[in-house]
Amino acid sequence: MEENKIKTFEKKIRILFIIRICLWLVCAFGFAYWIYWSFESYNYINETDYHEYATFFRPYFRTGIMISVGSITISLILRLISDMTKRSMKDEMYKVH
Repeated sequence: MEENKIKTFEKKIRILFIIRICLWLVCAFGFAYWIYWSFESYNYINETDYHEYATFFRPYFRTGIMISVGSITISLILRLISDMTKRSMKDEMYKVH
């Protein structure tokens, strides 16, 4: 019975870790998204007009930042859940019967 609980904890921790890796990749995508558009926007606007650049680039920047911040936040929440699971697993492993 105790072995099944430990295996369940380990599986949950592993799944949370894989999800967190995916979220960090999503964060990197959000970062690359607004970097790409910061360079690509020079093809669509007058390079000397900073107001036009800011107006054109702002939606892409906002989207990229929201994707990155959202995925990091979710990843940190999953880290807290993983830490609580590790603590529960440790308590279960060293429980005196």
